[in-house]
Amino acid sequence: MRVRPVWPFAALLVIWGNAVPWLLGPTARLPGGSWAFVAAGVLLVVISLITARAAGLTTVTLGLDLRRAPRGAAIGAIVVVAAIVGLAAIRIAAFVVGHPVAYQPVLEVSADELVRHLVFFLPFGGVLPEEIAFRGTLLGMMAGRYGTRSALVASAATFALWHGIVIVSTIGATTIAPPSPWAAPAMIGALGAVFGGGVVFAALRLRTGTIASSIVAHWGFNAVLLAGLRAIAA
Repeated sequence: MRVRPVWPFAALLVIWGNAVPWLLGPTARLPGGSWAFVAAGVLLVVISLITARAAGLTTVTLGLDLRRAPRGAAIGAIVVVAAIVGLAAIRIAAFVVGHPVAYQPVLEVSADELVRHLVFFLPFGGVLPEEIAFRGTLLGMMAGRYGTRSALVASAATFALWHGIVIVSTIGATTIAPPSPWAAPAMIGALGAVFGGGVVFAALRLRTGTIASSIVAHWGFNAVLLAGLRAIAA
């Protein structure tokens, strides 16, 4: 009988997601990126695939069936429209708090640096490792043990906790950073939004049978949001 180290792996992901940004500092934030950031992502992929093998997951239960990838990627692209909704929400938030809500790091990089982040560091340091870990290995193990509905919620909750320190540092780099009274609500809202994103990405992966859908949705959402934040502030 295969071992399914579901909760030890989930705990590892939460620790990993909060430790790596702290260890790498600004190179792990968005936009940022470094070879160390990518190396950490590659290491996470290796650990995830070793765990998947130990758990007896196949290419199908991992969401790596290439036959389903083209259709899944096309469906994932549709979800990118949610990023436009997110940008609209940021514009609305500016009226609520009484001043523009700007993310400072996106203003500190050149256009070339932002493009390099979006096409290389974002997918290889962030999106691909996270999707293989969460919507591949973790979701595959959880679905096999608890069923798809419980797996969807539990994997999304783990995904939200993975982003804990990222959310704190991200809000801290905006114009609603502490001691603004809007900082705490913003962090809670961001945590909820990441949980919602985890639900959507997991649902895409389960519905299409391939992580190609969640990879495209995840990368597209982040890319459009970052580019949009820069455009809003310009």
